[in-house]
Amino acid sequence: MITIAVCGMGKEQIARAVRSAADGRATVEVKSDFEAASAVSQGVADYYIGACQSGAGGALAIATAILGADRVTRLSGVGIPTATPETIIEALESGRVAFGVAHSHIDQAVPNLVEAILKRIEP
Repeated sequence: MITIAVCGMGKEQIARAVRSAADGRATVEVKSDFEAASAVSQGVADYYIGACQSGAGGALAIATAILGADRVTRLSGVGIPTATPETIIEALESGRVAFGVAHSHIDQAVPNLVEAILKRIEP
C-alpha cells in the first residue's frame, strides 16, 4: 500500500480527497510541509501533495529544497487549468513524487492525481 503525505492550505480537505479517491488503497498522513517532504525523502511516504493559494510557492518550496526541483511539479494554479490525466502520468513517469495544487483546485486535482498513481502501481 502506498502512503501519501499531505500538507499546506486545506490539508484536511486534501486528505479527504485522497481517501475518497483511493478507496482504501492508500494511507494518508497529514503533516507540515517539512515533515511531508522529509517523509518522502526518507522513504516513509511515497508521495507528497501540498496546497497553497498559487499551487507553487508555499505548496512546493520545502519539497523543492528537500527533494530537488526534478522531483516536484505544479498540477494547478490560479488562472492555470488543472493538469490533465496524461500530464500527471508523464510527471509520475519522469520521477515526480511531490505535487502542488492551488487550494481552490483540491477537489479536482487531487482525485486525478490519486487515480493516476494507483493506475501505475496496480496490475
